[in-house]
This record gives sequence, structure tokens and C-alpha cells, in this order.
Amino acid sequence: MNVNLLLLELQNLDLQSQENARARADAEKQYADSAAVDAARADLERATTQLDALEHPLRDLELETGSLTDKLALVNERLYSGRITNAKELADLNADEKMLQKRKRELEDRALSLMEKIETANAAVQTKRAAFADSSTQTNAQRLLAQNKLRQLDASDAELAQQRASLRARLDAPTLRNYDQLRAAKKGRAVAQIKNASCSQCGYAVPAGLLSRIKVGSELVWCANCGRILTP
Repeated sequence: MNVNLLLLELQNLDLQSQENARARADAEKQYADSAAVDAARADLERATTQLDALEHPLRDLELETGSLTDKLALVNERLYSGRITNAKELADLNADEKMLQKRKRELEDRALSLMEKIETANAAVQTKRAAFADSSTQTNAQRLLAQNKLRQLDASDAELAQQRASLRARLDAPTLRNYDQLRAAKKGRAVAQIKNASCSQCGYAVPAGLLSRIKVGSELVWCANCGRILTP
């Protein structure tokens, strides 16, 4: 059993686990990310609020205009019925009619101005609603992708855990302790392969006498420069 090669295999599994952890963090962040849809929702709410702020005064104007129309109808009915013959009373009715007509025109002008603004505001609401729907669709698709990725990572992690447990069971406690301590100290890379008679991590030239011991793999051999376990 070449202990060094087993440690290299274990390191590869541990590095894959680390990569899975990073990928999981990214997928969870992607799943939780609702910035785009939240912004689109806020835009829609603002546009809807602006539209409501215009529609309420318009309803009030319509009610007041309706009331004025009813009053004007009563004044006209009395004015032109022929029942009123008193000159002062007729003059007062004429004055009332003019005042009501003027007020009605003012209300109608204000209502027309509001309706133009409402038309613009309503178009903005429709645009924001469509943007919110698009953003919701994109966010849901993004979350679905993230969910699928997380499921894949769950399966991968379960397989890696099984492989790691099986591999660690083949190594003795001191070897595992050395490996785990180095792995913590060397950012996950406790084992370095020999490339062109040199340590692949730091480039240190390994003496020929050590190369044969490393090749046999019955004992741990460390790089004299970076301190990693060397493997063929």
C-alpha cells in the first residue's frame, strides 16, 4: 500500500469537497437573491401609488361635478319654468346659474387635466407591471437552477463523504493526524506530487535518495522546503 498515493487521493476528495462548499455557497446566494424582483416590485408599488394619488382626486371632482349638475338643473328648471316673475328673484337665479356654470367648467378643466395625467400614470403602471412579471419569471428560473445545483451538490457530497470515510479507514491515526494538520496549515494542500524531480508546490529539487523512498510509499516523506508530504 503506497501511503503517499492514498493521501493524494484523499486530498483530491477533500479539495473537491471544498469546491463543492464554495459552489453551494454560490447556489444558496443565487437562490436567496431577490434584489432584481424586489426592485421591480418597489417600482410597481411606486407607480401604483402615484396612480392612486391621481385617481382619488378625480373621483372627488366627479362627485362634486355631479352635485353641481344637479343644482344647475334645479336652478334652470326654476329659471325657465315661467313660474318666477319677480325680477330680483330672476336676477338671483341668473347669478346662481352663472356661478354654477363657472364652477362646473373649472371642475371639468381640472378633471381633464387629471385624466391626462392618469393616462400617463396608468401607462407607467402597465410598464412596471410587465417588468415585475419578467423579473419574477427570471428570478424563479434562477431559483430553479440553484435548486437543481444544490441537489447535485447533495448527491456529490454524499458520495465524497462515503469515499473519504472508506479511504481514511485505510490509513493509520498518526498518518491522518499529520495529513489533517498539514492540510489546515497549507490551505488544503498537504500533499505535493513530484514533477521533474521537484516539489510541484514550491519547486524544491528533491534529492535522489528521497525519490526512491517516496516511490516505495511505505513511509511519509516531507518536502524540506515547504513541509508538504511528497508523493510520486
